Amino acid sequence: MAITNKGKAWELRNSIWVLWAIFSFGFLNYVSFFYASYRVKQRKWFIAGIIYSIIFIMTMVVTEIFPEEHWVYNLTMVAFLLGWIFSVFHVFKIRPEYLLRLEARIASGQKEKDIQSLKEQINREYSGAEPFLRSNNDSKTTTIQPKHEEEIDIININTATEEEIARVPGIGALFAKKVVDARYKENGFTSFDHFTEVLSIKPHLVEKMKPYLAFPEKTKSNAPERAEGRIVDF
Repeated sequence: MAITNKGKAWELRNSIWVLWAIFSFGFLNYVSFFYASYRVKQRKWFIAGIIYSIIFIMTMVVTEIFPEEHWVYNLTMVAFLLGWIFSVFHVFKIRPEYLLRLEARIASGQKEKDIQSLKEQINREYSGAEPFLRSNNDSKTTTIQPKHEEEIDIININTATEEEIARVPGIGALFAKKVVDARYKENGFTSFDHFTEVLSIKPHLVEKMKPYLAFPEKTKSNAPERAEGRIVDF
């Protein structure tokens, strides 16, 4: 009878870890418990893995220290075998709980949350070196911008270079060329309204550009006044 809603086939695929305890004859039985603890984040199974690994280490140490003491060797090996047998029963006992916890963890999307959390952590650590980190969440792509953005000065639209204009939010390199061409044809822009009207700028871009553009009033050329008066003939 299946323990979870995913069926026996899924349960068997996710129970291969018990083989470390069964076929290792006690030499690697602790691996099963470390693996189970890691997959479903259970501290109690991690502690069990430590206990079984200590039994293995102590067996190796004692047999090296007392190679001539047969009674010590025999007692140690008996304890080792009993530990192995107990670990086999232990993995089968925790297996149902492990499968139920794994099913619940997958259903809650915990794995995706862990990956997203890791990406955010990496972005915080390397935000100064990498400009973008992309994360796929619900089939959408999110672009994370660096924390510190370049400060942009207010420019005089009638005297600024094409490169300076391109740095203004909402303009860019391609549109900056169009701005320079229009400025030449219009002999300079007299106001912000004049600028937006000539270039047919969309309303949502107007708000982005406005804080960074200055439009000094166009000074009128002072032509010499025509002298008027009577002409006196001598």
